[in-house]
Amino acid sequence: MSFKQIVWKMAKAEYKKYIFYYLCNSFVVMFFFIFSTVYFNEQVVQVKETESIQYVLTIPGVALIVFTVFFISYAHSIFIKRRKSEFGLFLTLGMSSRDIGKLLLIENCVIAFASIVSGILAGIIFSKLFFLLLINVVGIQEILFHINSNMLTYTIAVFLVVFFVAIGRSLFFVLKRNVAISLKSDKTAESIKLKSPLIGGMGAIILIGSIIGLYFMYTDPIAGGEYLLLWTLSTLLGLYIIIYQFTSFFIELAKKNKPYYYRRLLYLTSLDYKFKQLTSVLMLVTVMIMVTILYSTIILYTYTLTEEEAIDENPYDIAFIQTESKNNLDKEELYSIVDKRENPVQKHLKVPIYSYYQKETYTNWTNVYNFMALDQFNKLTSSKMKLQNNEYLYYINDDPTNLDGSEYEQDHVLPFTDKNSYTLKGVVIEKNINYVSNLYDFIILSNYQYALLKERVDGFESTIHFINVVDWKNTGNVVEKLSQRFKNSNENTPPIKNRRVDSTSEEDLLQIASKIEDYNRNKNSNGILFFVTTILSVTFFFGSFILLYLNLFSGLEKEKEKYKKLNNIGITTKEVKQTISKEITTLFFFPTIMGTILAFLYIVAIARDVGGIMENPQILLHFLIVAGIYHVIQIGFYLYSRKKMFFVLLHNSK
Repeated sequence: MSFKQIVWKMAKAEYKKYIFYYLCNSFVVMFFFIFSTVYFNEQVVQVKETESIQYVLTIPGVALIVFTVFFISYAHSIFIKRRKSEFGLFLTLGMSSRDIGKLLLIENCVIAFASIVSGILAGIIFSKLFFLLLINVVGIQEILFHINSNMLTYTIAVFLVVFFVAIGRSLFFVLKRNVAISLKSDKTAESIKLKSPLIGGMGAIILIGSIIGLYFMYTDPIAGGEYLLLWTLSTLLGLYIIIYQFTSFFIELAKKNKPYYYRRLLYLTSLDYKFKQLTSVLMLVTVMIMVTILYSTIILYTYTLTEEEAIDENPYDIAFIQTESKNNLDKEELYSIVDKRENPVQKHLKVPIYSYYQKETYTNWTNVYNFMALDQFNKLTSSKMKLQNNEYLYYINDDPTNLDGSEYEQDHVLPFTDKNSYTLKGVVIEKNINYVSNLYDFIILSNYQYALLKERVDGFESTIHFINVVDWKNTGNVVEKLSQRFKNSNENTPPIKNRRVDSTSEEDLLQIASKIEDYNRNKNSNGILFFVTTILSVTFFFGSFILLYLNLFSGLEKEKEKYKKLNNIGITTKEVKQTISKEITTLFFFPTIMGTILAFLYIVAIARDVGGIMENPQILLHFLIVAGIYHVIQIGFYLYSRKKMFFVLLHNSK
C-alpha cells in the first residue's frame, strides 16, 4: 500500500475532524465577508465621510480581525494537535519531514480554497438576508446591497494571511519534534504551573480597582479617553489572572468546608485543570461577550434616542438666516412652500440680530460677535429680563447641563474701545435656537444700546426665521423645496465676499437647520452603527459558542478514557453524568456571567458622562434586553452541547 493510499484511508477514517476544521474556517470567511459588505458599501462609505463615523466603524472591524486571528489560529492548533500522533506514525513508516510538510500544505490549501468559496457564497446569501431584515427594521432604505472588489479582496487577504501564518507556525513546531514525542503526544500530560490562590486574589483586586478607577475618572474632561484605555487594560489583566487562578482560589476556600469539598473533589480538580488549560479561550470568550453586550447596549440606546436628539438640538422645526440679499423670500413666497393645508404653520418667529466679525492680528482667526436686542431676546426665550443702559447679558445657546457659565462671570471680551464701561449682568444658558449659521452665543443689549451699537460698529444685519408646523416629521419635502428655492434665488445675487466667509463658507452660513434633516442624518449614522453592531454581535456570539464547543469536543478521546477508568473504580454513570453536567455548565456560564457583569459595570461607569444610569433608566432597560436575549440563546446552545456530550461520552463508551 502506497503512502498516498495510507493518507487517504486515514483521512476517510477521521473525516469528521476535517469537516469541522473546514466549517470553522468557512464560518470566519462568511462573517468577515458579511461585515465587509457593510463596511465597504458605497452608501455607507459616503456616510462615513460626511458623518465622521469612520472611527466608530473601525472599532468593530479591528475587533473582528482580532477575533479572526485568534479563532483561525486556535481551530488550526486543535486540528494539528489531534494529528501529531498521526504524523509520528507517518515518520516511523518512512515518510520524511518534507513529505509531511507537503501533505500539510496540500491539505490546508484545499481546505482554504473550499472555505473561501463556500464562506463567500454563504456570506452573499446571509448578508443579503441581513440587509433585507435589518435595514427594514432600522429604516435606512437608502442603503442598497451590492458587492464590490474591496469586499472580496479584504476578506480573502485577511483570511489567507492569518491562515498561512497559523500553518507556518504549526509546520515549525510539528517538524521540530522527534518521532517519539509525536507518537506520545496523545499520552503526554499537560503540566499545570503556578497554582496560587493569593495571585487569584490579587487579580480580583486589580479587576475591582480598574472598575472603581474607571467609574471615578471616566468623566475627566482632560484625560478621560486615556483613563478609559488604562482601566480597560487593567480590567483585562485582572480578568486573566482571575480566570487562571479562579479554581485554585475557590478550592482553597472550599477546603475549609471539608464535607462540601470532598463531595465535589472530582468536579473541582477536573475543573481546576480545564480552567488553567483554557484560560486564553475563556478570557477571549468573556471579553467577546462583554464587548458584544456593552457595544450593543450603547448603540441600541443611541439609536432609540435619534428622535429625541433631533428635537433637543432643534427647538424649532425649521430655521434659517435671512440677509438683505441672501435667502430673501417674501412672506407670500415663503408660505407657499412651508404652509401646507395638511401640515400648516403654527408659529413663525423672526428675530433680528447684528453680527460683528473681528480678525485677530497674530492668529489670523476671525472672532464672531452676535448681538441681539433685549425685547427680541425676551420674545425668543419667553422671559422678562431687564437691563440698564450699561448692562449686558451673555446668552449661550446650549443645554444648561453641558455648561455652568461660571467661566464667563469675570469679564467677557467685547469688541468696543470702551468695553470697560459695560457690566456683565449675568450668563443665560438655554437651548432656544437651532444650530443655524453657527450661531452659538449672543451678547444681549438693551434696545437703546443695540440701536447705538449698529451706528458705532461696522457689522452685518440679518434676521433669523423660526418656524413650527403641526407635524415636523412630514417636513422632508418642504425643507428640500425651500433649500432649492433658496439656492436658485441666491445664485442670482452676488456672492458674499467679506469677513463673514473668512472662517466658514457661504453655503454653511445660509443652510437650513431643521429637525427632519437632523433626524434623518442621525438615523442614518446611528442606524448604520446599529446594523454593524448587530452583525458583530451575531459573529461574536456564534464565535464564542464555537470556541467553547471546540474545546469541549476536541479532547473527547481523553475524556472517554477518564470516565472508563472512573467506572472501573466504582463511580456510577449517574455520578459521571452529574460531573459532566457541572463542568459544562461552569465552562459555558462562567464567561457569560463574568462578561455580563463587566459589561454592566462599564455601562454604569460610562453612563456618568450623561448624568448616571439612574437618570437614564433607558440604558438599564436596553442592557437587560440585550443581556436577556444573549442568555436565552446561550442556554439553548448549552442544552444542545450538554446533550451531545452525554451521548458521545456515555453512549459511545459502553
